[in-house]
Amino acid sequence: MTRRIVCIGGGGHAVVVIDALQAIVSTAADMEIAGFTDETGAAQPILGLPCIGTDADLPHLVASRLLTHYIVAVGSTRGGGELRTRLFIAGEAAGLAPLTAIHPSAIVARSALIGEGTIVMAGAVIQPRVEIGRNVIVNTRASIDHDCRIGDHVHVAPGAVLSGGILLEDGCHVGAGAVILQNLRIERGATVAAGSTVVRGVAAGALVKGTPAR
Repeated sequence: MTRRIVCIGGGGHAVVVIDALQAIVSTAADMEIAGFTDETGAAQPILGLPCIGTDADLPHLVASRLLTHYIVAVGSTRGGGELRTRLFIAGEAAGLAPLTAIHPSAIVARSALIGEGTIVMAGAVIQPRVEIGRNVIVNTRASIDHDCRIGDHVHVAPGAVLSGGILLEDGCHVGAGAVILQNLRIERGATVAAGSTVVRGVAAGALVKGTPAR
């Protein structure tokens, strides 16, 4: 059966998600992208894909467009990933299955576990015994080393580096180019600012920045 996919979200991050999906679909005979939704339902096409409705239209679109799968194409993790979490729940509530997507140029160890609805972008590296939760973004050229555990609804931004043995709890955001040293715990909803170097654990909901991050 052909998997018919809808992207939930139509902003800048959706452009990269759609490009990744198009790269995957180009070699997968059982997948096609139906389009994307956004808050207005009137967005311009993205990379040739139409806006097929609003996020609230999902239950109707499942039947009218014969949709089977979805992926959250919103990058924001403000509020501990509240928006991404809400959209992920809405997709499942509409009867869709979350799609896990791995760009063909990503390197993923055979022993790594990737959760439902997670997207691994171009050039990302995921090393052995990594466990990644649901609805996670591993963005362009991000690197996650051995034995890391990543919770749900997390965004690891472009070029971020996670050393081995890190615990990154639900709803965290690791900014572009940030580095986290090994065996640290970054608690639920914490944010590591872009370019920071984290040398100690981070409390729930905290924002840390700088080198060393404080």
